[in-house]
Amino acid sequence: MADEGPVPPDIAEQARQTRWPMALRSLRHRDYRRFWIGLVISVTGTWMQNAAQGWLVYQLTKSPLYLGLVGACGALPILLLSLPAGVVADRFSKHRIVFITQSLAAIQAGVLALLVYTGTVRVWHVMTLAALLGVINAFDMPTRQSMVMDLVEREDIFNAVALNSSAFNSGRVIGPSVAGVLLAAAGMAGCFLINALSFLPLIVILTTITPRPPHPRMSGSMFDHIGGGVKWVRSQPVAMALLVLTGFSSLFAMPYATLMPLFAEEVFHTGPRGYGFLMSAPAFGALLAAMTMTAIGHRFRIGAITVLGSFVFPIGLMLLASASSYSIAVAFLFLVGLGMMSFNTTSNTILQKSPPDELRGRVMGLRAFVFAGMAPLGNLQIGAAAQWLGPRWAVAINGAICLVAAAVSWWRAPGLRDAE
Repeated sequence: MADEGPVPPDIAEQARQTRWPMALRSLRHRDYRRFWIGLVISVTGTWMQNAAQGWLVYQLTKSPLYLGLVGACGALPILLLSLPAGVVADRFSKHRIVFITQSLAAIQAGVLALLVYTGTVRVWHVMTLAALLGVINAFDMPTRQSMVMDLVEREDIFNAVALNSSAFNSGRVIGPSVAGVLLAAAGMAGCFLINALSFLPLIVILTTITPRPPHPRMSGSMFDHIGGGVKWVRSQPVAMALLVLTGFSSLFAMPYATLMPLFAEEVFHTGPRGYGFLMSAPAFGALLAAMTMTAIGHRFRIGAITVLGSFVFPIGLMLLASASSYSIAVAFLFLVGLGMMSFNTTSNTILQKSPPDELRGRVMGLRAFVFAGMAPLGNLQIGAAAQWLGPRWAVAINGAICLVAAAVSWWRAPGLRDAE
């Protein structure tokens, strides 16, 4: 039989793509696949540091208010910088921005590891480094999220966002659990050092990804560009409703994690390992939600899942506040993670798919503004509430506020249930 020559690249690529099941179809894109693998490793280290940092602050201060203050230090820069960061994401190479932010985050974690290892760490060190990481995240979040559209085809965006959520929550499951073991066996410095090293694979992978050219340079001032993103959101009722509800979630629901060291030590009287499981329980729920949406989410209306998650999340928090034992609290935290991820993944997908390409970075900047930027106020208010009312009442009140906000939001924006 005559040699027919090599298979054309496009035919070979099509044949390779058919081997990916529907649940993983976004991974058929080479650059996204590499990016996702690096993200899994990086996020796992980040959640190890988050858990270790909360434990470190509580051991240094024994104060729930300081837990809130450190959380506020990490989130305040996002509140101040996420809107201009969205403009930067639209103006310059997303690939280069993410490379820089990941490199700086590795340095930040390495400095924290050194301070803890040498025994010189003080709470003001932690607050300062948390603020520095907040500046880094202000630019990293909108850029990295909007970059997904450059790595996959448009029809794969929901699957890619769900896979990103799976990576994020795989890290939330593994990171705190490993951190709990390391805290008990080897101390906190190891957690921070491993996080610093976990950024390296993604940094290397970014050098192998073919970057997309940035959009043509935009005319006008920074405020003009931010205003363009705001104007678009205000003209879209669904996008506006999602951002408002995301803001309520960030202000009153997401800060519950700040109080987990308090629940571990003062409410349920468990040690660092038990604290690690309290941090991991919602991640298991979130991972299950993300994996379910990755596999079968395309069969349902995204808006319907968003509505469901917006109610399950605050109900889970109110149940957590009333938990009579550690094991019941872990079960309710699983429910919290399930609702949280159902809402966050679907709302993020709708906001990524809806705007035109030249506005996507700014819309993601607005989402970062309300999602992470509201966290300083959220961390402060829940820390103060726990100081005066106790952690159970603080979580219960915050959950009730979010439940009312969800009911009002979906009553005023019924069209969101049909969003795709």
